[in-house]
Amino acid sequence: MTDRVIARTVGALFIVGTVTAVVGGSMVLAIEDPGALSAVAGDQGRVATGVLLELVLALSVLGIGALLFPVLRRRDEGLALAYAGVRTLEAVFLMAASVAALVFLASGPGAPAAGGAGRAPALVLALREWTYLIGSMVLLGAGGLILYSLLFRAALVPTWLSLWGLVAAVLILLRGVLEVYGLDLSVVWQAALAAPIAVNEMVLAVWLIVRGFDAAGARASRVLRR
Repeated sequence: MTDRVIARTVGALFIVGTVTAVVGGSMVLAIEDPGALSAVAGDQGRVATGVLLELVLALSVLGIGALLFPVLRRRDEGLALAYAGVRTLEAVFLMAASVAALVFLASGPGAPAAGGAGRAPALVLALREWTYLIGSMVLLGAGGLILYSLLFRAALVPTWLSLWGLVAAVLILLRGVLEVYGLDLSVVWQAALAAPIAVNEMVLAVWLIVRGFDAAGARASRVLRR
């Protein structure tokens, strides 16, 4: 695959990933209700669709990491490997979260509610919560820091887009770390910390599809390093 084809494919995968994350995540939210099993009982189809969309998200994450590796390796092989590894780990955590949601769904409406005497549904919900949190925020932010630092150094996209991505990656990583440590953020703060990376990935996706990688900027960057 040429760099142009890779850029267009990665751009399309960024769009697929963002859309499936937003739509799929909103569909699976029902299992986080206090009486989750009873809430999900009448809407299993919607939750199952959301889980399938999240699996598509995980596959798109894997695809982005794999496709970008040969392009990034020519700039810094170590960081390229680190980026591919982080995105693979992110996909694994997202898949684990999806499987946990399916297991919870399979518990059926007759099983004990998460807050009742039964421990299994509560443990499955906890697994879902932690794997999704780490995958969709902590590892997403870590991967973004690696990617945008490489894009900036190699001048593969405009400087403003790389710097925006770095700031956005820090914000989503910050939200993930805060939630890992149990800080209950308001909806406003959650949106403020997550929106920049979502919008940035859409802009990056369109840029890669329309313009591709900035070969001229990359050549100038190599000249300056010499």
